[in-house]
Amino acid sequence: MSASADSFRWQTFFQHAAQPMFLLNRRRRVLFVNRAWESSTGIKCKEIRGRVCRRRPAATDREELILSACAPPAEALEGRTCNVHRRAPVGAGWWEIHFLPLVGAEGLLGTLGAVRLHVKADDAPPALPDKLMALRDRAAARYRLDDITDSSPAMRRLREQARLAARTRVPITLIGEPGVGKEWLARAIHADSDQRHQFFAALDAKRLPGNLLGETIFNPRGGLGAVYLREPAFLPREWQARLAETLRLNENPEFPRLIVGFEREPKADLESGRLVEEFYCAASPMIIAVPPLRERPGELPRLIDNFLTRIRDVEAHGVREVAPEVNAMLQKHTWPENLRELYGVLHGACRRAQGPRIELADLPFFLKQGTLPPERTLPLDTLLEQVEKRLIALALRLTQDNQTRAAELLEIWRPRLMRRMERFGFKPPE
Repeated sequence: MSASADSFRWQTFFQHAAQPMFLLNRRRRVLFVNRAWESSTGIKCKEIRGRVCRRRPAATDREELILSACAPPAEALEGRTCNVHRRAPVGAGWWEIHFLPLVGAEGLLGTLGAVRLHVKADDAPPALPDKLMALRDRAAARYRLDDITDSSPAMRRLREQARLAARTRVPITLIGEPGVGKEWLARAIHADSDQRHQFFAALDAKRLPGNLLGETIFNPRGGLGAVYLREPAFLPREWQARLAETLRLNENPEFPRLIVGFEREPKADLESGRLVEEFYCAASPMIIAVPPLRERPGELPRLIDNFLTRIRDVEAHGVREVAPEVNAMLQKHTWPENLRELYGVLHGACRRAQGPRIELADLPFFLKQGTLPPERTLPLDTLLEQVEKRLIALALRLTQDNQTRAAELLEIWRPRLMRRMERFGFKPPE
């Protein structure tokens, strides 16, 4: 009886509040909304109770838009009060939501949200952050874990691992061939996580200097939520050791989540000492292997549609599909450069296409022949030996086969000249 009375009293208190309020449990499910919230959204408490509030940048349904607007940010889930500004999911104006975490002895119990509706233009938040948020939401819509198909056991396992990774904040190691989409997967994991409202940075340890990488990782600015680091073996060893220590202690809550990517198994880098073992152990509590494109042919139709859409956004053309025979040819190709090669082939074919779809004549010659063009190599040792042989022959001709003078002309010792002549098959003078 007492518990029922207590429950009734707190609900009655919130029901009479003029400000829209809602209560979520620790799993972000709706427990209660007051009458002011029902009046402002047009949805009754019984219709929304039990639904999960998650940020959905690509949401179009009315209820999904409202649930997305009420989703608590990472600060609230970590037990800190905060204010957020979001566009009103219904009507004009924007919402200012005050999130109050309810923390008990066992951690977060739930979150109380209080909504303040702003409709005046002069009372609106600054325009730039709002535009940036809109751009970030549109960009995040391109990275969705739901786009990973279950065309094979490997892809089903990849999607399950990625969803699990999005629910945690532990570091992740991605291993896959060049061009398989490791950065896309890292962005999709971040976009599906509770830190999606924070920034994502992709850094290449091969190309960026170590001091710039360290400044970005250890001194983040502007709410950096996750860092994708390509080929960390190229980081200076002192930076790797410092990263390992930071990840091991885990004392800084503002430190961004680390996702590292390798193009091959890091065994060779560990054995050579280029990759610090302590750093690799700290950065790989969760390892996800990304299969190459040749092992997931079922994804090819979706990837083709996505790439054509992306190309249309960049260049003005009307190509929207590929011919059936083109699709069959693309299915047969092994794609040694994976997604990067597929995008390049489609990009070039779109420029050559004369109609609304890609025909066989629009594909590159090597693809129609079924083989890749031979890769041109530059064997350094062979080329140097050819140059050395020609120089020795020239010196002997200028000195009329006088080996002593020829050695002086080449600025080497005569015994070395004789050894090189013997190697290259020069006949001794008569």
